[in-house]
Amino acid sequence: MRRLPPLATLPAFEATARLGSVSAAARELGRTHGAISKQIRSLSDDVGGDLFEKQGTGLKLTERGERLRRLLTPVLDDLEATTQGLRLEVDDRHVDVAASATLAMRWLTPRLPAFYARHPDVDIRLHMSGPKRVRDQEIDVVLSYDRLRGSLRHPDKHALGDAAYGPVCAPDYRIERSDRVATVEARLTQPSAARIWQAWEELSGLQLAAAREIEHPHHFLAIEAASAGLGLAMAEKRIVAADLSAGGLIAPFGFVTVKDGFQAAVMPRAAKRRSAAALLAWLAEAAREDQG
Repeated sequence: MRRLPPLATLPAFEATARLGSVSAAARELGRTHGAISKQIRSLSDDVGGDLFEKQGTGLKLTERGERLRRLLTPVLDDLEATTQGLRLEVDDRHVDVAASATLAMRWLTPRLPAFYARHPDVDIRLHMSGPKRVRDQEIDVVLSYDRLRGSLRHPDKHALGDAAYGPVCAPDYRIERSDRVATVEARLTQPSAARIWQAWEELSGLQLAAAREIEHPHHFLAIEAASAGLGLAMAEKRIVAADLSAGGLIAPFGFVTVKDGFQAAVMPRAAKRRSAAALLAWLAEAAREDQG
């Protein structure tokens, strides 16, 4: 038979350890200060020694308390994520979508009114993917168009349409050309996409030589810099379609196509949900409209 500690005391201990204060833990858990203190004393008695010691006006974990915290915090994190996922498996009102800020701002958000007109009962909740990756347990659908960085790595992956890539710049930006080589003053890059220029050169058969590289933390900032005449940015065609149409950007070398490069992945918790299926069908339709 398992000899477990009193399970009802564990949230009180973990919240106090994380927040460094019984009062803060009481506020988070909706309990009284006395109730939290009593649960911590009960847990301390059960494991045979103090878990906290006073430090100024707050509390500090003892060595025993720190050992328990290291074990307990990830367990509670996983329990929270799993139970939240189970709840949301049957929630057809929301779809949590992870997408890059650039894709969300420049492509998805302007099209959402059309989705809501067709599915007024479904709410799309956007999460920005990027360097701080969203946990799979928190999302239903991942959107990705950036095949120059590699493949979307999820088992339930759906091709929504082709992707097309090419350098873009302001209409009057100076480019010197010779055979299959072009020379420019500046190439605009992002730290999370170090290989995209090399991948484009391999696909296009062209080479772009730049006197310098200017790094931007986000793709949309590199595109804005290109529009301002600061250099060439690599872009997927649908992301800059409005700029190309308005004449704010040009694609001096055209675009190279990657078959089925615009993709979506459905997380297990959303695999059977009607709302996720409706979103995928609408996304594929919108992608077909992009391609004419």
